[in-house]
Parts: sequence; C-alpha cells; structure tokens
Amino acid sequence: MRYILLAILFLYFLVNINQCARLRNKIDDLKLKNLIKILEKSIEGEDLVDKEPISAQELEDLLQSFPVLTNDTICLQTESCARNWINKYNDLLTKINQRGSYLEYKFETDLNEENEKELTEYAPASNRFLELTKGTAKKFLENCDLWEADLRRMLFLASQGIIFNDTKDVVELSELSNKLESIYATAKVCDDRDCLSLDPELSNLLKDSRDYEKLLWAWKGWHDVTGPKMRNIYTKTVEINNKGAIENDYKDLSERWIEDFEDDNFEKNYDSLFEKIKPLYEQLHSYVRRKLKNLYGSKYPKNHDSKLIPAHLLGNMWAQSWENIYDIVAPFPNVAQINFTEILIKKKYTPKSIFETAENFFVSLGLSEMTPEFWQFSDIVKPVGRNFQCHASATDFFDGANFRIKMCTSVDDENFYTAHHEMGHIEYYMAYKNQPAIFRSGANSAFHEAIGDTIALSVQTPKHYKQLNIIDDDSMTKEQEINFLMLVALKKLAFLPFGYLMDKWRWDVFRGKINETNYNQKWWEMREKFQGLKSPVERSENEFDPGAKYHIASYTPYARYFISHFLQFQFYKSLCNHANHEGPLYKCDFYNSEKAGSFLKKMLELGSSKHWTFALEALTGETEVSADAVFEYFKPLEEWLRKENSKFPKEQVGF
Repeated sequence: MRYILLAILFLYFLVNINQCARLRNKIDDLKLKNLIKILEKSIEGEDLVDKEPISAQELEDLLQSFPVLTNDTICLQTESCARNWINKYNDLLTKINQRGSYLEYKFETDLNEENEKELTEYAPASNRFLELTKGTAKKFLENCDLWEADLRRMLFLASQGIIFNDTKDVVELSELSNKLESIYATAKVCDDRDCLSLDPELSNLLKDSRDYEKLLWAWKGWHDVTGPKMRNIYTKTVEINNKGAIENDYKDLSERWIEDFEDDNFEKNYDSLFEKIKPLYEQLHSYVRRKLKNLYGSKYPKNHDSKLIPAHLLGNMWAQSWENIYDIVAPFPNVAQINFTEILIKKKYTPKSIFETAENFFVSLGLSEMTPEFWQFSDIVKPVGRNFQCHASATDFFDGANFRIKMCTSVDDENFYTAHHEMGHIEYYMAYKNQPAIFRSGANSAFHEAIGDTIALSVQTPKHYKQLNIIDDDSMTKEQEINFLMLVALKKLAFLPFGYLMDKWRWDVFRGKINETNYNQKWWEMREKFQGLKSPVERSENEFDPGAKYHIASYTPYARYFISHFLQFQFYKSLCNHANHEGPLYKCDFYNSEKAGSFLKKMLELGSSKHWTFALEALTGETEVSADAVFEYFKPLEEWLRKENSKFPKEQVGF
C-alpha cells in the first residue's frame, strides 16, 4: 500500500510539474520535505503492528541455552573466548530488554491486573539473566588487563547489579512495586461533587488558583490519598531491596545506586555542588517568600517558622518548580511579557503538533527524525476508559526502530518543554542504537535527563520564539531580561534543593538512619533544611508524604535530576560556543546549527561505551560537573536579587 500511494504522489507532481514550478517561490524546500515526511509517516504507519517482541517461553529457552563458563579456566583467561561470550551476552540482553520494555510500557499505559501479572512473571527472568552472567563477567575481569578497552568496559558493566538469591523475593518485590505504582496512578481527591486526578485537574488547580484554602485542600488531599496507602508496602520493598544488596556484597541499596555514577567521590561532589548553588537559591527563596507574604496577607503563617514557605503555595504539588507563580513574583509586572501558553492555544497547537515542533528542533541540528513506530505507538494524550500512568516517560524497545513516549499532554508552556525533554531521551536512544546492548544507555543517568532540557534552554529564548513566528522582535529591555531570567530561575534554580534532597532522604532510609518510625519527620526536616519549606498542616507518622512523589513510588533514583540541572547548562554553553553565539549566554539559540549538533551527536552516539568524563569532555572540553555555566547564565538576576533583597534588611536572607 505504501508504495502505491508514494507512486501516486510522484505521478501527481509529474502531471502538475508546471504548476509546481509556478508555486516554487511560495513553497520552499523545507515545507515540501515536511509534506512528504508527513505522508510517509501516515503511509508507513498503516503496516505497523504492535506485537509482543518475544514470548516468555522463547525467552526462557534462550536463558536455558546460555553458556555457563564459571569453571572453564582456559576460556576465562582467553580474550577471544571472552569476546565470543560477551557477544552472546549482548544478544540475550537485547531480548531481555525487549520483553521488559514491552511489558512495562503495556502495564503503565493500561494499569490492569492482567498486565500487572505479566510484568510480575517477567521479573525472575531478569534475575536469572544476572545469575547466569554476573559471575562469569567477574571471572573474565580477573584476567583482562591487556585486552581491548571496549571488551574490558563491557565486562565491567556486566559484573554489576543485584542478584536475588531467592526467586520469591524477586516476585514479591515486583508485586509490591507494581502496587506502589498503581496506588499513585489511580489516586484521586474527592469532594462532594467530583473526584480529581493529579493530571491534569489537581496540577491545574495548584497552577491557577490563588485561594489559600483551595490550594491547601488539593495539597493535603493528594498527600492523604497516596502516601498512607504506600507506607507499609514501601517499608517491605526497602527490606527486600537491602537484603538483595547485602547478598551481593553491597552495604545497602544506596551503594548500588551511587555505583552507577562511577565516581569514587560522588557524595562529596554531590554535596559540593549543592553548597555552591545554595546562596543563589537563598536569594531567590527570600524574594519569593516576601512576595507570597504580600499576596496572602493575614492567611500567611506568622509563627516561629515564618522564614519557611508553606509548601502548597508554590504552584506545584511538590514545590519542585515555581514557574506557575510567576505572575505573583514577576520583578517588573507591568512590563510586557510573552504568555507562551496563550500563544500556543491561539495558534491551535495540539499535543501532536507540540511533538512535531520538538522534532523539528532536533532535526535542525542534524539529529534523527522520529520513526514511524514512534508516531504510531506513542501515547501522548490521556486515554479514556483505562487507568494510565500520566507521569511522562520515554521508552526504548531495543529493536532500533520502536521508541515511544507516554504523556498526558496538555497544550501549555510546561508540556511544550516537557515534550522536548522526553524527545531528548528518544534522540539519545536513536543515537546509540547501533552500540552493543550493554552500551545502550546514557554516559550516566544524569546525561540522559540533561539532553532534552538543554534543547529547551534554547527553545525558550525570544530569539527562538521569533523563529517560530511567535514574536516579531526578539530584542529585550533590561526589565524584560530580568523578568525572563526570573521565569527560568523559578523552573531551574527552585528545583535544585528538591532534586538534591530526594535521594539524600532515600540513601538514609536504605542505610537504616531513617526507618518507618520517622519517615515523615525526617522528610520534613530535610524539606525545611534544604528547601526552606514546611508542611502547611501538621503531619504525623500515619502519613507518608514522600510517597506523594512519583519517583518514590516507582523507585526511580533522583540524584540524576539534580546532576542533570548542572550538566544541561554546561551542554548549553558548549553548544552555544560551537554555534558561534555572541552575547549573554541566556540569549543563545542554537537552532539550525548543524555544527553544534555534530558535537552533540558524537557524544550521544557513545552511549555508555566510555566513562562519562570522556563523553563530557567530547562535548564541553571539561571532565567535571560544574556550576560555572549556571552562575554565568543567571548572573544578571543574581545581581538584581541581591540588590532587591538588600532593600529589606529586617528580612533575613535564608532560613
């Protein structure tokens, strides 16, 4: 069918060639290319079938036939034997990942008992794979000093991970983990008239309302319908995870999580980054606190915690991003500012056109177009009639073509940038798709999170808005520049303490410093210490407020997001330099710079085949994660905040 339709299209242009010639001045090459691309997508999509990549039985047969070499002393000392073994390892890992990705995506886009059962039944296969391979990889490593570097790295990565000695633990952990995700995904807050989901209803309420009590109702409601149901389940998952970690010679699960960053001084460097950025965050916090006090007046708490901001007033359920209260805190509220959401709606953007716009940016850099499978099988709007995990995510199905995003996309500025973030994952997947399976991941997890956000820093500039025909003039007055930087700071700087503390709390849970007797107490101590926030109502150990956040329920490590917020500014500055940008960093748009894109692509194509410092150096020339680009970007705002806060000497900066 696709070839017939393409032939018809070709004949149509032949017949109308004279007319096409007359129209050539009106339809440029890019528009014609996009027209053909859209047609190709729709044609190719007709032949695509969403089918199970490998059955449970087929996978079991492969596991049964995998060679076990732990006692073959001659082979274990031979490079050619190791190479042959790792090739078979990668073939089997591909199949393991294909089935795992398929079942996880199927479950998260249709949360029902049958899909949950399938996912639970798959869990032992992944554990069995590690049982078969981890010991052999370690044996090879004992003799590999003179072997080729890529082989040594593959064996090193294959030697990591947690094997559960008891398959019952694997099954139970899978069941409990699925329950945590289901609780989160299906939770609703109800009043006398209606029941509201987190996305989009509660999120929109927190975004738009300025009613103190209504915000409190939404905040308390969500925390009450999620955490308490998770509390005991979470405790059991910690117990099982730590048991598995100890069985694999880790002190606890935190050591395994931190190991992924391949940095012997990771926690020291992690803390150092936060300490560097903390003074700038405190300036932002103090300014925002004053504005909120002015708005809410007598409703704003006036007790001994007055330096702390009530957590429900910042426009976001977790107060991790504050851009939704920009209207309250704009430095120059009377200065004209772009309302990007209004423009998107006015220009009749849809969820699909948002993703097409994101694709266009990546393609302008010389990166890949989305595949037909992406457009056919992604779930980018919230479906009706089935339970759906709305937390946006991207999935690699490990076949070189099937990449998907699931997201409950709304037409607004936040979702516009989130689409770029998620598509950044897809571009990374596509860039390293030809690597061996064990290298098909980011240089580290923070790199993966940083790619799309790096692009978003360019997308949100007035210069790029002009490219999108959203504005006619991209020049800014000093007041507009400060307003712009404030908006970005509410997204980026405000996030950093939250991103920092999420895993600080979990590492202490895994280490036994925090347990079921003080989960909530320690959670709020950290929220106060690092974010300068407090719960708007009294909380107790009957609640489990960490569980109100998806990444706690899903056991997704979070340090990656903290690190990525520094990496994205490093990447951004480097790409701007490669694009020959001149002027302040925050004005840079590297759209259409294939030179910048070529440097980015080289880094992405590496996957995890090199240590992350090598990948970082390939793009930036640096080998350490640094806060320097963050400070350069926000320098005008930092100067303005310090001057503005100095006008109120009775209000102490900090908390």
